[in-house]
Amino acid sequence: MHHLRSASAVLHFRLAAFLLFLIFLLAPVGLGLLLQSLLTNNFKLTVAGSGLAILSLGLVIPQWAVGSRTGCPLCWTPVLAPKGCAKHRHARTFMGSHCLRVAIAILFRKRFCCPYCDESTALDRPSARNSAADHWSQLD
Repeated sequence: MHHLRSASAVLHFRLAAFLLFLIFLLAPVGLGLLLQSLLTNNFKLTVAGSGLAILSLGLVIPQWAVGSRTGCPLCWTPVLAPKGCAKHRHARTFMGSHCLRVAIAILFRKRFCCPYCDESTALDRPSARNSAADHWSQLD
Protein backbone atom coordinates (compact mmCIF):
# COMPACT_ATOMS: atom_id res chain seq x y z
CA MET A 1 0.00 0.00 0.00
CA HIS A 2 1.32 3.41 -0.94
CA HIS A 3 1.06 6.62 1.07
CA LEU A 4 0.90 10.26 0.10
CA ARG A 5 4.01 12.29 0.73
CA SER A 6 2.62 15.47 2.26
CA ALA A 7 -0.30 16.89 4.20
CA SER A 8 -1.08 19.24 1.31
CA ALA A 9 -1.47 16.24 -1.02
CA VAL A 10 -3.96 14.71 1.43
CA LEU A 11 -5.83 18.03 1.49
CA HIS A 12 -5.96 18.17 -2.33
CA PHE A 13 -7.32 14.62 -2.52
CA ARG A 14 -10.01 15.25 0.10
CA LEU A 15 -11.07 18.60 -1.36
CA ALA A 16 -11.27 17.28 -4.92
CA ALA A 17 -13.19 14.21 -3.73
CA PHE A 18 -15.66 16.35 -1.78
CA LEU A 19 -16.24 18.68 -4.75
CA LEU A 20 -16.75 15.76 -7.14
CA PHE A 21 -19.17 14.12 -4.71
CA LEU A 22 -21.12 17.40 -4.45
CA ILE A 23 -21.31 17.73 -8.23
CA PHE A 24 -22.65 14.19 -8.61
CA LEU A 25 -25.12 14.83 -5.79
CA LEU A 26 -26.35 18.34 -6.64
CA ALA A 27 -26.79 17.94 -10.41
CA PRO A 28 -29.45 15.18 -10.30
CA VAL A 29 -31.23 16.82 -7.36
CA GLY A 30 -31.34 20.16 -9.22
CA LEU A 31 -32.59 18.55 -12.41
CA GLY A 32 -35.18 16.59 -10.45
CA LEU A 33 -36.44 19.78 -8.81
CA LEU A 34 -36.64 21.47 -12.21
CA LEU A 35 -38.65 18.58 -13.59
CA GLN A 36 -40.95 18.62 -10.55
CA SER A 37 -41.42 22.38 -10.91
CA LEU A 38 -42.44 21.95 -14.54
CA LEU A 39 -45.00 19.31 -13.59
CA THR A 40 -46.48 21.26 -10.67
CA ASN A 41 -45.94 24.78 -12.05
CA ASN A 42 -44.21 25.85 -8.81
CA PHE A 43 -41.93 28.88 -9.13
CA LYS A 44 -40.08 28.24 -5.85
CA LEU A 45 -39.04 24.79 -7.03
CA THR A 46 -37.89 26.32 -10.32
CA VAL A 47 -35.64 28.77 -8.47
CA ALA A 48 -34.29 26.06 -6.15
CA GLY A 49 -33.66 23.61 -9.00
CA SER A 50 -32.01 26.26 -11.16
CA GLY A 51 -29.83 27.33 -8.24
CA LEU A 52 -28.65 23.79 -7.56
CA ALA A 53 -28.00 23.12 -11.25
CA ILE A 54 -26.00 26.36 -11.60
CA LEU A 55 -24.10 25.61 -8.37
CA SER A 56 -23.16 22.14 -9.61
CA LEU A 57 -21.94 23.63 -12.90
CA GLY A 58 -20.01 26.27 -10.97
CA LEU A 59 -18.23 23.58 -8.94
CA VAL A 60 -16.90 21.86 -12.06
CA ILE A 61 -14.03 24.32 -12.66
CA PRO A 62 -12.70 24.34 -9.05
CA GLN A 63 -12.98 20.56 -8.92
CA TRP A 64 -11.11 20.25 -12.20
CA ALA A 65 -8.38 22.61 -10.95
CA VAL A 66 -7.91 20.79 -7.65
CA GLY A 67 -8.48 17.34 -9.19
CA SER A 68 -5.64 17.84 -11.64
CA ARG A 69 -3.24 17.89 -8.66
CA THR A 70 -4.35 14.49 -7.33
CA GLY A 71 -1.77 12.22 -8.86
CA CYS A 72 -1.42 8.59 -7.88
CA PRO A 73 1.89 8.17 -6.00
CA LEU A 74 2.86 5.25 -8.25
CA CYS A 75 1.80 6.17 -11.80
CA TRP A 76 1.37 9.97 -11.28
CA THR A 77 -1.91 10.02 -13.22
CA PRO A 78 -4.51 12.36 -11.69
CA VAL A 79 -7.20 10.03 -10.33
CA LEU A 80 -9.86 12.73 -9.74
CA ALA A 81 -9.53 14.54 -13.05
CA PRO A 82 -11.08 13.51 -16.36
CA LYS A 83 -8.38 11.79 -18.42
CA GLY A 84 -8.65 9.79 -21.60
CA CYS A 85 -6.08 7.25 -20.46
CA ALA A 86 -6.70 3.52 -20.55
CA LYS A 87 -7.91 2.09 -17.26
CA HIS A 88 -6.60 -1.04 -15.60
CA ARG A 89 -8.52 -4.18 -16.51
CA HIS A 90 -9.60 -4.68 -12.87
CA ALA A 91 -10.72 -1.06 -12.36
CA ARG A 92 -14.30 -0.84 -11.16
CA THR A 93 -16.83 1.96 -11.50
CA PHE A 94 -19.61 3.42 -9.40
CA MET A 95 -22.61 4.63 -11.38
CA GLY A 96 -20.46 4.49 -14.52
CA SER A 97 -17.65 6.70 -13.20
CA HIS A 98 -14.15 5.69 -12.14
CA CYS A 99 -13.57 9.10 -10.57
CA LEU A 100 -16.72 8.91 -8.45
CA ARG A 101 -15.66 5.52 -7.08
CA VAL A 102 -12.28 6.96 -6.11
CA ALA A 103 -13.94 10.03 -4.54
CA ILE A 104 -16.29 7.93 -2.43
CA ALA A 105 -13.42 5.70 -1.31
CA ILE A 106 -11.39 8.77 -0.31
CA LEU A 107 -14.26 10.31 1.65
CA PHE A 108 -15.50 7.23 3.46
CA ARG A 109 -12.62 4.72 3.57
CA LYS A 110 -9.66 7.14 3.60
CA ARG A 111 -7.89 5.06 0.96
CA PHE A 112 -8.42 4.42 -2.72
CA CYS A 113 -7.41 2.14 -5.53
CA CYS A 114 -6.02 3.87 -8.62
CA PRO A 115 -8.12 3.05 -11.70
CA TYR A 116 -5.02 3.37 -13.93
CA CYS A 117 -2.45 1.19 -12.16
CA ASP A 118 -4.74 -0.69 -9.69
CA GLU A 119 -2.54 0.07 -6.67
CA SER A 120 -4.07 1.01 -3.34
CA THR A 121 -3.08 4.22 -1.57
CA ALA A 122 -3.79 5.31 1.99
CA LEU A 123 -4.55 8.95 2.71
CA ASP A 124 -2.24 9.17 5.67
CA ARG A 125 1.38 10.09 5.79
CA PRO A 126 3.67 7.55 7.34
CA SER A 127 5.36 9.20 10.29
CA ALA A 128 9.00 10.10 9.79
CA ARG A 129 9.89 8.16 12.91
CA ASN A 130 8.35 4.91 11.68
CA SER A 131 9.83 5.37 8.23
CA ALA A 132 13.33 5.79 9.62
CA ALA A 133 12.92 2.80 11.92
CA ASP A 134 11.63 0.67 9.06
CA HIS A 135 14.52 1.79 6.87
CA TRP A 136 17.16 0.88 9.45
CA SER A 137 15.50 -2.43 10.32
CA GLN A 138 15.57 -3.45 6.66
CA LEU A 139 19.30 -2.80 6.47
CA ASP A 140 20.06 -5.22 9.33
